[in-house]
Amino acid sequence: MEWSTKAIEADRPFGSWAEDLADAFVQLEPRKITEQPFQGMISRADVASIQISRVEATKHVVLRLRSHIARSIGDVYFVNLQLDGVGRYTQRDHVQICGPGDLAIVDTTEPFEIANCRNFSLFCFAVPRQLLPSALAERPRLRLSATETGRALSRTLAGHAELCLRSEPNSGISAFGAQHVVDLISHAPGFLDERPPERAGRSVLLSMMLDYIDRHGNEPELDAATLALKFHCSQRYVHKLFSTTGRSVGEHINGLRILVCTRNLLDHAHRRATIAEIAFNAGFRDISYFNRLFKRSSGLAPREFRRSMSRADSTR
Repeated sequence: MEWSTKAIEADRPFGSWAEDLADAFVQLEPRKITEQPFQGMISRADVASIQISRVEATKHVVLRLRSHIARSIGDVYFVNLQLDGVGRYTQRDHVQICGPGDLAIVDTTEPFEIANCRNFSLFCFAVPRQLLPSALAERPRLRLSATETGRALSRTLAGHAELCLRSEPNSGISAFGAQHVVDLISHAPGFLDERPPERAGRSVLLSMMLDYIDRHGNEPELDAATLALKFHCSQRYVHKLFSTTGRSVGEHINGLRILVCTRNLLDHAHRRATIAEIAFNAGFRDISYFNRLFKRSSGLAPREFRRSMSRADSTR
Protein backbone atom coordinates (compact mmCIF):
# COMPACT_ATOMS: atom_id res chain seq x y z
CA MET A 1 0.00 0.00 0.00
CA GLU A 2 1.21 3.49 -0.81
CA TRP A 3 0.18 7.06 -0.03
CA SER A 4 1.58 10.36 -1.30
CA THR A 5 0.53 13.97 -0.76
CA LYS A 6 -1.82 15.56 -3.22
CA ALA A 7 -4.15 18.56 -3.59
CA ILE A 8 -2.04 21.00 -1.56
CA GLU A 9 -3.88 24.32 -1.31
CA ALA A 10 -3.47 27.56 0.63
CA ASP A 11 -5.98 26.49 3.28
CA ARG A 12 -4.60 22.94 3.33
CA PRO A 13 -0.79 23.35 3.49
CA PHE A 14 -0.31 19.59 3.92
CA GLY A 15 -2.84 18.56 1.29
CA SER A 16 -3.97 14.99 2.00
CA TRP A 17 -1.16 14.26 4.47
CA ALA A 18 -3.31 14.18 7.62
CA GLU A 19 -5.67 11.71 5.96
CA ASP A 20 -2.73 9.69 4.63
CA LEU A 21 -1.23 9.45 8.13
CA ALA A 22 -4.55 8.31 9.56
CA ASP A 23 -4.96 5.65 6.87
CA ALA A 24 -1.41 4.37 7.19
CA PHE A 25 -0.92 4.67 10.98
CA VAL A 26 -3.26 6.38 13.48
CA GLN A 27 -4.84 9.81 13.63
CA LEU A 28 -2.10 12.46 13.87
CA GLU A 29 -1.98 16.23 13.41
CA PRO A 30 0.80 17.55 11.15
CA ARG A 31 2.18 21.04 11.75
CA LYS A 32 4.54 23.08 9.61
CA ILE A 33 8.00 24.22 10.69
CA THR A 34 8.98 25.62 7.29
CA GLU A 35 7.39 27.57 4.47
CA GLN A 36 8.78 25.32 1.75
CA PRO A 37 6.25 23.25 -0.25
CA PHE A 38 5.39 19.99 1.50
CA GLN A 39 5.89 16.53 0.03
CA GLY A 40 5.43 13.14 1.64
CA MET A 41 5.21 9.47 0.71
CA ILE A 42 4.40 6.31 2.69
CA SER A 43 4.86 2.66 1.65
CA ARG A 44 3.41 0.02 3.99
CA ALA A 45 3.40 -3.75 4.27
CA ASP A 46 1.16 -5.63 6.72
CA VAL A 47 3.10 -8.71 7.78
CA ALA A 48 1.75 -11.19 10.32
CA SER A 49 0.68 -9.05 13.30
CA ILE A 50 2.90 -6.01 12.61
CA GLN A 51 2.98 -3.22 10.06
CA ILE A 52 6.21 -2.01 8.43
CA SER A 53 6.25 1.36 6.68
CA ARG A 54 8.81 3.55 4.98
CA VAL A 55 8.14 7.29 5.29
CA GLU A 56 9.85 10.05 3.28
CA ALA A 57 8.76 13.65 3.81
CA THR A 58 9.62 17.32 4.04
CA LYS A 59 10.50 18.42 7.58
CA HIS A 60 7.47 18.88 9.85
CA VAL A 61 5.98 18.02 13.25
CA VAL A 62 3.27 15.46 13.99
CA LEU A 63 1.22 15.42 17.19
CA ARG A 64 -0.78 12.62 18.74
CA LEU A 65 -3.47 14.40 20.80
CA ARG A 66 -5.79 13.17 23.55
CA SER A 67 -8.73 13.84 21.26
CA HIS A 68 -7.20 11.41 18.73
CA ILE A 69 -6.67 8.74 21.37
CA ALA A 70 -10.26 9.02 22.63
CA ARG A 71 -11.50 7.98 19.19
CA SER A 72 -8.95 5.17 18.67
CA ILE A 73 -8.76 1.48 19.43
CA GLY A 74 -5.69 -0.75 19.60
CA ASP A 75 -2.57 -0.78 21.71
CA VAL A 76 0.61 -0.52 19.65
CA TYR A 77 4.05 0.97 19.84
CA PHE A 78 5.58 2.87 16.97
CA VAL A 79 9.25 1.96 16.76
CA ASN A 80 10.96 4.27 14.27
CA LEU A 81 14.34 3.62 12.68
CA GLN A 82 15.73 6.91 11.38
CA LEU A 83 17.35 6.62 7.95
CA ASP A 84 17.94 10.29 7.09
CA GLY A 85 17.37 13.55 8.92
CA VAL A 86 17.04 14.18 12.65
CA GLY A 87 13.93 13.56 14.74
CA ARG A 88 13.02 14.70 18.26
CA TYR A 89 10.59 12.40 20.06
CA THR A 90 8.73 13.73 23.11
CA GLN A 91 6.31 11.72 25.25
CA ARG A 92 5.58 12.54 28.88
CA ASP A 93 8.99 13.49 30.34
CA HIS A 94 10.93 11.35 27.87
CA VAL A 95 12.83 13.08 25.06
CA GLN A 96 15.06 11.40 22.49
CA ILE A 97 17.01 12.93 19.64
CA CYS A 98 17.20 10.40 16.83
CA GLY A 99 19.78 10.52 14.02
CA PRO A 100 20.41 8.08 11.18
CA GLY A 101 20.66 4.54 12.53
CA ASP A 102 18.90 5.30 15.84
CA LEU A 103 15.63 3.85 17.13
CA ALA A 104 12.87 5.71 18.97
CA ILE A 105 9.71 4.35 20.59
CA VAL A 106 6.35 6.02 21.21
CA ASP A 107 3.18 4.59 22.73
CA THR A 108 0.09 5.37 20.63
CA THR A 109 -2.15 5.24 23.71
CA GLU A 110 -0.50 8.41 25.10
CA PRO A 111 0.00 11.87 23.57
CA PHE A 112 3.34 12.44 21.84
CA GLU A 113 5.17 14.79 19.50
CA ILE A 114 7.60 13.85 16.74
CA ALA A 115 9.53 16.77 15.26
CA ASN A 116 11.62 16.02 12.18
CA CYS A 117 13.61 19.23 11.80
CA ARG A 118 15.11 18.23 8.44
CA ASN A 119 13.75 16.46 5.39
CA PHE A 120 13.78 12.84 6.45
CA SER A 121 13.17 9.18 5.77
CA LEU A 122 12.54 6.43 8.29
CA PHE A 123 11.12 2.97 8.82
CA CYS A 124 8.14 2.82 11.15
CA PHE A 125 7.31 -0.49 12.82
CA ALA A 126 3.82 -0.67 14.34
CA VAL A 127 4.08 -3.50 16.87
CA PRO A 128 1.35 -4.62 19.30
CA ARG A 129 2.43 -4.02 22.90
CA GLN A 130 2.15 -7.68 23.88
CA LEU A 131 4.83 -8.70 21.33
CA LEU A 132 7.54 -6.56 22.96
CA PRO A 133 9.23 -6.80 26.38
CA SER A 134 7.62 -4.78 29.17
CA ALA A 135 10.91 -2.91 29.66
CA LEU A 136 10.31 -1.07 26.38
CA ALA A 137 7.37 0.69 28.04
CA GLU A 138 10.04 2.84 29.72
CA ARG A 139 11.03 4.06 26.21
CA PRO A 140 14.81 3.67 26.56
CA ARG A 141 17.08 5.92 24.51
CA LEU A 142 18.11 3.63 21.69
CA ARG A 143 21.04 5.48 20.14
CA LEU A 144 22.23 2.50 18.15
CA SER A 145 24.52 4.65 16.00
CA ALA A 146 26.82 5.14 19.01
CA THR A 147 28.28 1.60 19.00
CA GLU A 148 29.59 -0.81 16.38
CA THR A 149 27.22 -3.54 17.55
CA GLY A 150 24.33 -1.08 17.58
CA ARG A 151 25.13 0.01 14.03
CA ALA A 152 25.22 -3.63 12.93
CA LEU A 153 21.81 -4.22 14.52
CA SER A 154 20.43 -1.08 12.84
CA ARG A 155 21.63 -2.18 9.39
CA THR A 156 20.24 -5.67 9.92
CA LEU A 157 16.87 -4.29 11.04
CA ALA A 158 16.74 -2.04 7.97
CA GLY A 159 17.55 -5.02 5.73
CA HIS A 160 14.68 -7.08 7.12
CA ALA A 161 12.32 -4.11 6.78
CA GLU A 162 13.28 -3.66 3.13
CA LEU A 163 12.81 -7.39 2.56
CA CYS A 164 9.28 -7.24 3.96
CA LEU A 165 8.34 -4.20 1.88
CA ARG A 166 9.60 -5.81 -1.32
CA SER A 167 8.16 -9.29 -0.74
CA GLU A 168 4.72 -10.52 -1.74
CA PRO A 169 2.09 -10.03 0.99
CA ASN A 170 1.66 -13.02 3.30
CA SER A 171 4.68 -14.77 1.77
CA GLY A 172 6.93 -16.98 3.85
CA ILE A 173 9.80 -14.58 3.24
CA SER A 174 7.95 -11.56 4.61
CA ALA A 175 6.72 -13.49 7.66
CA PHE A 176 10.31 -14.61 8.33
CA GLY A 177 11.50 -11.01 8.09
CA ALA A 178 8.74 -9.74 10.38
CA GLN A 179 9.64 -12.21 13.12
CA HIS A 180 13.27 -11.08 12.93
CA VAL A 181 12.14 -7.44 13.14
CA VAL A 182 10.34 -8.13 16.43
CA ASP A 183 13.34 -10.07 17.79
CA LEU A 184 15.76 -7.31 16.83
CA ILE A 185 13.64 -4.58 18.42
CA SER A 186 13.13 -6.66 21.57
CA HIS A 187 16.87 -7.01 22.12
CA ALA A 188 17.93 -3.54 20.99
CA PRO A 189 18.49 -2.09 24.52
CA GLY A 190 20.93 -4.87 25.36
CA PHE A 191 23.24 -4.06 22.44
CA LEU A 192 23.99 -0.48 23.41
CA ASP A 193 26.93 -1.31 25.69
CA GLU A 194 28.71 -3.29 22.93
CA ARG A 195 27.91 -6.57 24.73
CA PRO A 196 25.07 -8.61 23.25
CA PRO A 197 23.16 -10.05 26.25
CA GLU A 198 23.36 -13.79 26.77
CA ARG A 199 19.58 -13.99 26.54
CA ALA A 200 19.58 -12.54 23.00
CA GLY A 201 18.14 -15.03 20.55
CA ARG A 202 20.72 -16.87 18.49
CA SER A 203 18.91 -15.98 15.29
CA VAL A 204 19.32 -12.26 16.06
CA LEU A 205 23.08 -12.44 16.57
CA LEU A 206 23.59 -14.84 13.65
CA SER A 207 21.64 -12.52 11.36
CA MET A 208 23.87 -9.62 12.37
CA MET A 209 27.03 -11.67 11.76
CA LEU A 210 25.87 -12.77 8.32
CA ASP A 211 25.10 -9.14 7.50
CA TYR A 212 28.62 -8.19 8.65
CA ILE A 213 30.13 -10.86 6.37
CA ASP A 214 28.12 -9.54 3.42
CA ARG A 215 29.54 -6.06 3.95
CA HIS A 216 33.12 -6.98 4.88
CA GLY A 217 33.75 -10.16 2.89
CA ASN A 218 36.57 -8.53 0.91
CA GLU A 219 38.64 -7.90 4.05
CA PRO A 220 41.38 -10.57 4.11
CA GLU A 221 41.50 -10.80 7.92
CA LEU A 222 37.78 -11.59 8.27
CA ASP A 223 37.29 -14.82 10.21
CA ALA A 224 35.63 -16.23 13.34
CA ALA A 225 38.02 -14.30 15.56
CA THR A 226 37.02 -11.03 13.88
CA LEU A 227 33.33 -11.77 14.42
CA ALA A 228 33.94 -12.72 18.06
CA LEU A 229 35.75 -9.42 18.64
CA LYS A 230 33.14 -7.31 16.85
CA PHE A 231 30.18 -8.93 18.58
CA HIS A 232 31.77 -9.42 22.01
CA CYS A 233 31.47 -13.16 22.34
CA SER A 234 33.81 -16.15 22.19
CA GLN A 235 35.03 -17.79 18.99
CA ARG A 236 33.49 -21.00 20.27
CA TYR A 237 30.10 -19.30 20.40
CA VAL A 238 30.55 -17.96 16.86
CA HIS A 239 31.23 -21.48 15.58
CA LYS A 240 28.22 -22.77 17.55
CA LEU A 241 25.96 -20.19 15.88
CA PHE A 242 27.17 -21.04 12.39
CA SER A 243 26.82 -24.78 12.99
CA THR A 244 23.04 -24.25 12.84
CA THR A 245 23.38 -23.13 9.19
CA GLY A 246 25.10 -26.29 8.02
CA ARG A 247 28.16 -24.29 6.91
CA SER A 248 31.18 -23.10 8.85
CA VAL A 249 32.23 -19.47 9.20
CA GLY A 250 34.99 -20.00 6.65
CA GLU A 251 32.60 -21.65 4.20
CA HIS A 252 30.23 -18.68 4.42
CA ILE A 253 33.07 -16.20 3.86
CA ASN A 254 34.70 -18.14 1.03
CA GLY A 255 31.35 -18.83 -0.61
CA LEU A 256 30.67 -15.10 -0.74
CA ARG A 257 34.15 -14.37 -2.13
CA ILE A 258 33.86 -17.07 -4.80
CA LEU A 259 30.50 -15.61 -5.83
CA VAL A 260 32.06 -12.14 -6.16
CA CYS A 261 34.95 -13.55 -8.22
CA THR A 262 32.59 -15.50 -10.48
CA ARG A 263 30.60 -12.36 -11.21
CA ASN A 264 33.74 -10.36 -11.93
CA LEU A 265 35.15 -13.04 -14.23
CA LEU A 266 31.92 -12.83 -16.23
CA ASP A 267 31.78 -9.03 -16.19
CA HIS A 268 33.23 -7.27 -19.25
CA ALA A 269 34.05 -4.30 -17.01
CA HIS A 270 36.74 -6.50 -15.38
CA ARG A 271 38.06 -8.13 -18.56
CA ARG A 272 41.45 -6.40 -18.20
CA ALA A 273 41.88 -7.48 -14.57
CA THR A 274 44.12 -10.48 -13.92
CA ILE A 275 42.86 -13.55 -12.10
CA ALA A 276 45.06 -12.63 -9.14
CA GLU A 277 43.68 -9.09 -8.98
CA ILE A 278 40.12 -10.37 -8.96
CA ALA A 279 40.93 -12.89 -6.22
CA PHE A 280 42.82 -10.42 -4.03
CA ASN A 281 40.13 -7.73 -4.40
CA ALA A 282 37.55 -10.25 -3.17
CA GLY A 283 39.57 -10.92 -0.01
CA PHE A 284 41.72 -13.95 -0.89
CA ARG A 285 45.38 -13.84 0.12
CA ASP A 286 46.62 -17.05 -1.52
CA ILE A 287 46.04 -17.46 -5.27
CA SER A 288 46.64 -21.24 -5.16
CA TYR A 289 44.02 -21.61 -2.45
CA PHE A 290 41.61 -19.49 -4.48
CA ASN A 291 42.21 -21.63 -7.59
CA ARG A 292 41.42 -24.81 -5.66
CA LEU A 293 38.23 -23.39 -4.14
CA PHE A 294 37.05 -21.99 -7.47
CA LYS A 295 37.61 -25.27 -9.31
CA ARG A 296 35.83 -27.16 -6.57
CA SER A 297 32.89 -24.77 -6.92
CA SER A 298 32.60 -24.47 -10.70
CA GLY A 299 34.40 -27.55 -12.01
CA LEU A 300 36.89 -25.36 -13.93
CA ALA A 301 39.98 -23.41 -12.98
CA PRO A 302 39.37 -19.62 -13.04
CA ARG A 303 41.32 -19.13 -16.29
CA GLU A 304 39.48 -21.98 -18.01
CA PHE A 305 36.17 -20.66 -16.74
CA ARG A 306 36.87 -17.20 -18.13
CA ARG A 307 37.97 -18.58 -21.51
CA SER A 308 34.97 -20.87 -21.82
CA MET A 309 32.57 -18.03 -21.04
CA SER A 310 34.35 -15.78 -23.58
CA ARG A 311 34.01 -18.44 -26.27
CA ALA A 312 30.34 -18.87 -25.45
CA ASP A 313 29.80 -15.12 -25.82
CA SER A 314 31.59 -15.02 -29.16
CA THR A 315 29.40 -17.75 -30.67
CA ARG A 316 26.14 -15.97 -29.92
